[in-house]
Amino acid sequence: MSRNTQSGLEFENRVSMPKNGVDVSKYKLYQYLQEHNIDWRDILSKKLLPDEAYYNEETKEFTIYEKKFQAVNGSADEKPQTCGFKIWEFQKIGKALGAKKTRYTYILNEWFSKPEYKDMLEYIKTVEGCDYIIIKE
Repeated sequence: MSRNTQSGLEFENRVSMPKNGVDVSKYKLYQYLQEHNIDWRDILSKKLLPDEAYYNEETKEFTIYEKKFQAVNGSADEKPQTCGFKIWEFQKIGKALGAKKTRYTYILNEWFSKPEYKDMLEYIKTVEGCDYIIIKE
Protein backbone atom coordinates (compact mmCIF):
# COMPACT_ATOMS: atom_id res chain seq x y z
CA MET A 1 0.00 0.00 0.00
CA SER A 2 1.52 3.33 -1.00
CA ARG A 3 1.20 6.46 1.10
CA ASN A 4 -0.14 9.69 -0.31
CA THR A 5 2.04 12.44 1.15
CA GLN A 6 1.01 15.12 -1.32
CA SER A 7 -1.19 17.02 1.15
CA GLY A 8 1.62 17.02 3.71
CA LEU A 9 4.12 18.31 1.17
CA GLU A 10 1.71 21.04 0.11
CA PHE A 11 1.29 22.03 3.77
CA GLU A 12 5.08 22.11 4.27
CA ASN A 13 5.53 24.33 1.21
CA ARG A 14 2.61 26.62 2.04
CA VAL A 15 3.52 27.27 5.67
CA SER A 16 6.77 29.02 6.50
CA MET A 17 8.02 30.54 9.69
CA PRO A 18 9.88 33.82 10.23
CA LYS A 19 13.43 33.48 9.02
CA ASN A 20 15.53 34.31 12.04
CA GLY A 21 19.13 33.52 11.18
CA VAL A 22 20.95 31.30 8.74
CA ASP A 23 18.65 28.87 6.94
CA VAL A 24 19.78 25.36 7.93
CA SER A 25 16.70 23.49 6.74
CA LYS A 26 16.95 19.93 5.43
CA TYR A 27 20.39 19.20 3.93
CA LYS A 28 21.56 22.80 4.44
CA LEU A 29 22.14 21.86 8.08
CA TYR A 30 24.91 19.42 7.13
CA GLN A 31 26.43 21.87 4.67
CA TYR A 32 26.53 24.48 7.47
CA LEU A 33 28.07 22.01 9.92
CA GLN A 34 30.73 21.08 7.36
CA GLU A 35 31.53 24.77 6.74
CA HIS A 36 32.17 25.07 10.50
CA ASN A 37 34.35 21.94 10.60
CA ILE A 38 31.77 19.94 12.51
CA ASP A 39 31.34 16.31 11.48
CA TRP A 40 27.73 15.36 12.17
CA ARG A 41 28.79 11.71 12.65
CA ASP A 42 30.59 12.76 15.83
CA ILE A 43 27.26 14.02 17.19
CA LEU A 44 24.47 11.86 15.75
CA SER A 45 24.08 8.26 14.66
CA LYS A 46 21.64 9.21 11.89
CA LYS A 47 20.96 12.38 9.91
CA LEU A 48 17.96 14.47 10.86
CA LEU A 49 16.37 16.59 8.13
CA PRO A 50 14.46 19.46 9.73
CA ASP A 51 11.58 20.79 7.61
CA GLU A 52 12.62 24.34 8.45
CA ALA A 53 15.46 25.43 10.74
CA TYR A 54 17.50 28.56 11.49
CA TYR A 55 20.64 29.26 13.43
CA ASN A 56 20.95 32.83 14.65
CA GLU A 57 24.68 33.45 14.96
CA GLU A 58 24.15 36.66 16.94
CA THR A 59 21.77 35.36 19.62
CA LYS A 60 23.15 31.80 19.44
CA GLU A 61 19.65 30.36 19.07
CA PHE A 62 18.97 27.21 17.06
CA THR A 63 15.30 26.96 16.05
CA ILE A 64 13.79 23.92 14.38
CA TYR A 65 10.28 23.67 12.91
CA GLU A 66 8.77 20.30 12.09
CA LYS A 67 5.60 20.47 10.01
CA LYS A 68 2.93 17.81 10.35
CA PHE A 69 -0.26 17.65 8.30
CA GLN A 70 -2.91 15.05 8.90
CA ALA A 71 -6.28 14.56 7.20
CA VAL A 72 -7.01 10.94 8.18
CA ASN A 73 -5.82 8.65 10.96
CA GLY A 74 -2.26 7.57 10.30
CA SER A 75 1.35 7.63 11.39
CA ALA A 76 1.86 11.42 11.27
CA ASP A 77 -0.45 11.83 14.23
CA GLU A 78 1.99 9.84 16.40
CA LYS A 79 5.18 11.64 15.35
CA PRO A 80 4.75 14.69 17.62
CA GLN A 81 4.95 12.29 20.57
CA THR A 82 8.67 11.96 19.81
CA CYS A 83 9.52 15.57 20.66
CA GLY A 84 11.60 14.57 23.70
CA PHE A 85 13.96 12.52 21.56
CA LYS A 86 14.06 15.07 18.75
CA ILE A 87 14.95 18.01 21.01
CA TRP A 88 17.64 15.85 22.65
CA GLU A 89 19.19 15.16 19.24
CA PHE A 90 18.94 18.76 18.03
CA GLN A 91 20.41 20.03 21.32
CA LYS A 92 23.52 17.99 20.54
CA ILE A 93 23.81 19.79 17.19
CA GLY A 94 23.09 23.12 18.88
CA LYS A 95 25.83 22.50 21.44
CA ALA A 96 28.33 21.74 18.66
CA LEU A 97 27.35 25.05 17.01
CA GLY A 98 27.70 26.96 20.27
CA ALA A 99 23.96 27.57 20.65
CA LYS A 100 22.81 28.91 24.00
CA LYS A 101 19.25 27.82 23.28
CA THR A 102 17.69 25.15 21.05
CA ARG A 103 13.97 25.17 20.28
CA TYR A 104 11.95 22.48 18.55
CA THR A 105 8.44 23.48 17.45
CA TYR A 106 5.83 21.43 15.67
CA ILE A 107 3.73 23.28 13.10
CA LEU A 108 0.48 21.34 12.98
CA ASN A 109 -2.66 21.65 10.90
CA GLU A 110 -6.13 21.87 12.48
CA TRP A 111 -6.49 18.08 12.54
CA PHE A 112 -4.45 18.13 15.74
CA SER A 113 -7.04 20.37 17.47
CA LYS A 114 -9.27 17.35 17.99
CA PRO A 115 -9.91 16.30 21.61
CA GLU A 116 -8.03 13.01 21.14
CA TYR A 117 -4.76 14.98 20.79
CA LYS A 118 -5.19 16.91 24.04
CA ASP A 119 -2.78 14.68 26.01
CA MET A 120 -0.19 14.72 23.25
CA LEU A 121 -0.29 18.52 23.00
CA GLU A 122 -0.04 18.84 26.78
CA TYR A 123 2.96 16.49 26.74
CA ILE A 124 4.76 18.54 24.10
CA LYS A 125 4.48 21.62 26.33
CA THR A 126 6.07 19.72 29.25
CA VAL A 127 9.26 18.93 27.33
CA GLU A 128 11.78 21.72 27.79
CA GLY A 129 12.56 23.36 24.44
CA CYS A 130 9.51 21.84 22.71
CA ASP A 131 6.37 23.62 21.62
CA TYR A 132 3.68 23.52 18.95
CA ILE A 133 1.64 25.90 16.84
CA ILE A 134 -1.64 24.92 15.19
CA ILE A 135 -2.20 26.60 11.83
CA LYS A 136 -5.84 27.34 11.08
CA GLU A 137 -6.56 26.90 7.39
